[in-house]
Formats: sequence, structure tokens, C-alpha cells
Amino acid sequence: MHRFHGLSIKGKLIAIITATSTVALFLACSGFVLHELLSFRGSLTRELTTLAEIVSQSSTAALQFDDARTARETLAVLRAQPHIRCGAIYGERDALFAKYVRANDGDDVPAGPGAEGTHFTARHFVLCRPILIDGERAGMVYLKSDLREMYARLVRYGWIAGAVLLASCLVAFLVSFVVQTVISKPILHLADTAGLVSSQQNYSIRAVQTTDDELGVLVCRFNEMMEQIHARDLALEQAQEELEDRVERRTSELQIEIRERQRVEASLLTAKQAAEESNRAKSVFLANMSHELRTPLNAVIGYGEMLEEEALDCGDARTAADLRRIQTAGRDLLALLNGLLDLSKIEAGKMEAHMEQVPLGPAVTELVTMIEAVAHKNGNRLVVGPGCMEGTMCVDAVKFRQSLLNLLSNACKFTRNGTITLDALREERDGREWIDWHVRDTGIGIAAEEMKKLFLPFSQVDSSATREYGGTGLGLAISQRFCQLMGGGITVTSEPGRGSTFSMRLPAGAAERGSMNADGPDDRNEATCDAHSAQG
Repeated sequence: MHRFHGLSIKGKLIAIITATSTVALFLACSGFVLHELLSFRGSLTRELTTLAEIVSQSSTAALQFDDARTARETLAVLRAQPHIRCGAIYGERDALFAKYVRANDGDDVPAGPGAEGTHFTARHFVLCRPILIDGERAGMVYLKSDLREMYARLVRYGWIAGAVLLASCLVAFLVSFVVQTVISKPILHLADTAGLVSSQQNYSIRAVQTTDDELGVLVCRFNEMMEQIHARDLALEQAQEELEDRVERRTSELQIEIRERQRVEASLLTAKQAAEESNRAKSVFLANMSHELRTPLNAVIGYGEMLEEEALDCGDARTAADLRRIQTAGRDLLALLNGLLDLSKIEAGKMEAHMEQVPLGPAVTELVTMIEAVAHKNGNRLVVGPGCMEGTMCVDAVKFRQSLLNLLSNACKFTRNGTITLDALREERDGREWIDWHVRDTGIGIAAEEMKKLFLPFSQVDSSATREYGGTGLGLAISQRFCQLMGGGITVTSEPGRGSTFSMRLPAGAAERGSMNADGPDDRNEATCDAHSAQG
């Protein structure tokens, strides 16, 4: 089968036609031989049946008179049939009565007749028939014939069938060799055309249709397929040309856009640098102006205190009250200038945090003393938790006090007849010890949409609150930046009408050596919290 698959289309067609013809002729010859075999066996059976009938009728008298010689003479007529090898007549009780055996044959009759009927073996044909006298069985006739004639006929017919089969195969081969071109030629032409299309990549080549049968339909479909491929190829080439044009145009546009963006980026960079320079100049200006304004303002406050003392000495209470108002306004203005100076230093990157170990008890006691008057002014009660008075922490003492004072001042300012609670909680997180300072109040609270403006400079959550409670909006912004400078930060949770909680998280110990500034640690200063503590 593997060899058959490897044949060409011509070889396959020739092999199929020749094999089909050979099988058909072989079956026909086999049927002819089988028919001859069956016919011979039938004629032999009829012939032996006739001989047995003759012998049976001729031997009835011999059996009746027990005349064996007459019976042998009756069997002697079998000599005229050369294919009869032997014969016998059996009497009562199947005893051998007479027999005939062809001379020099080596065959002999059996002692008993055997079963009635006909029996074929490989070499012989045996017939047993009863001898009837008045309808009763008086004996048996036994005839045995050879099958040489049958085999001779079969050999003769075999040679004839073989010759016919060989001649027929040769004729079938020659006919198939000529006829196969009707099928193979269009197929080979189609294969050659397909190979030419593949090698030249030329889809305009077409196969020639020579028939209107299935092969012609196949060639027609092949040509239609080539036509579609050719049309798609032309459309693809056109689309590719259009795509190349679009890519070229888009590339030019992108190059123009890139140059424009580069120009815009350069302009933005220049504007950014100018804005940064302007911001630095503003910060420097604010710092210088704050510093310059504080000097005369301190003098105004000082002279106001002196004049107040003189007015009190003279008993002029009205003038002393006016002078106290002047001092109060001057101190408020001084606080504003200090805030502006701190903010400008932070934005200019010149603010430094000098970290040292600060005992919490004295620092918190000082803060409580300063804030109690503000709390009592609005009828508030100040509560300090026990955790605020224990241990130490590594911070910039001034900035820590100012940040916590701003949170407490705001809580007292926006609470009326309520409670201000200060508490501290130590916890371990990320391998460091932290202290969370919580300032809780029962004041007006802050809306969620207003919280994002809490830590912006000069920003108030509500303009009406500014008018009612006062303030510049610098305290929380500066406190947040101070805490970030010390490695921490401030967060807030609040609900309108139910108060607020400001949480200031600061590290309990130093993580870096040196002082801190707005840009990070300053490695030039090698002092640590422990060193400051030892000096103290």
C-alpha cells in the first residue's frame, strides 16, 4: 500500500484499471471452474446411479437363488467403465455376496457396504444403493469410482483460465495505459500550472479547461481561485501603497508635533525656572521684609508697654487701655510676621530642625500653662492624659512646642463651653517607636470636603469662620511642615457639629545622625539626640 501511495497519478490509474480487470477475470474463471467441477460431480453421480440401478435389477435373481457366479458375471459389465475401480453385491445381513475389482489396481471392496448414499473423498466417489425385491431390501450394491478424469479436466481448465487471465491482464494494462491520459493529463496540467504560479508568484496564470466533467469543473474553480487571489493581491498592493503614504504623512506630522512639543517643553521649562526663581525671590523678600518689620514692631510694642506703665502711674486708665490695644495688635502682627518668616524659610529650603532629646513632662506643663487662659476664655475645660507627661522624645523642641501649641490654640478657638483633650500614645511600627499626639475637641467640626484645604497656607475651611473666629490660615500649614521636617506628620478626623481630632505623629527616637532641614538630613552636623541630651 505504501508503494501504491508513492506512484504517480498515471501509475495509480494503470494499477487500478489493471487490478480491477484482473480481479474480475479471476472471479469469472473461478466461477467457470467451480461450475465445471459441480457439473462433473453431478454427471458422475447420475452415471453411477444408473449403473447401480442396472446391477441391482440384474442381480435380484442371483440373490433369490443364491447364485454367486451369476452375480459376478453381472458385475463384470463394469469393465466397460474404466473409472470404476471396484464393485460388490452384499446379501442378507450385509454379507459380501459377489465382487468386482479392476486388475492391478490395488483397490478392494470393504467387508460391509457402509451407509446408503453417495460419498466423495479426495480421490474417490462411492455409491451404496439397496437391492429391492418386492419392495423389501434384499441386499446392497457398492460401486467405487476414481476422480482422475475430474482432476484432469480441472487442470486443463486451469491452464485455459490462466492463459485467458494473463492475456486479459496484458490487454487491460495496454488499454489502461492509453485511457488513463483522459484523467491524468488534465490533472498533471493543473499541477504544472499550480507549480508555475508558486515558483513565479504570478497569479495571472490560468489553467486550460479541456473537458466539461468534474476535472473541467476543478480547473474552472482553480482559475476562479487564481482570479480572486490576483484581485486581492492587487488590492493589497494598492492598500500597502496607501498605507506607506499615510505613514509618511503621519511621520511628517509627528515630527512637526514633536518639534512643537519640544518647543512647548522648552517654554514650560523656562517658565518653570522663572516661576521657581520668582518663588525663591518671593520667599527671600518675605523673609527679609518679615525680619525688617519685626525690628520696628518690637520697638512699637516696647514703647507701648512703657507708655502704658506711665499712663497707669498717672492714673490715666483710658489711655492705658488704648495702649494695651496697641500692644495686642502689635503682638498679633508680630505673630503673623513670624509665621510668614517661618513659611518663607520652609519654602526656600532654609529651615532646619535641630533634633534633641526633650523631656515630655516639663514641655507639656509649659504648654498647658500657656493654653489654659485661652481655654478658660471660651469656657472650655482642658484635660491632659497621663501619657503626655512620661518619657522623652527626639524632636526640635521649639518646633514641637509651636506645632502642638497651634493645635491646642485652634481647638480652644473653635470650641465653646466644651472639652479639649490632649493625649499621647506610644507604639512600635516598622521597627521604630512613635508617639501619636491627639488633640480632641467638641467644637464645630469640619466638613469632609473642606479638609483638603486645612494645611494650605492662608486658607480657611470657611470664610464665615474666619470672620467669626479670626486667624490667618498659617498655623496648620506651618505645623504640618514642621512635623514633616522632624520625620512625622499631622492627620485629622472630624464630623461637623461633633468636634475634631488632630493627630500629630512624631518619632520617639532619632533615625539619622545630624540636624534636619527642609531638604532632608544635614550630614555636616554630627550631633545626635543623645549628644544634645548629654550636653543638657
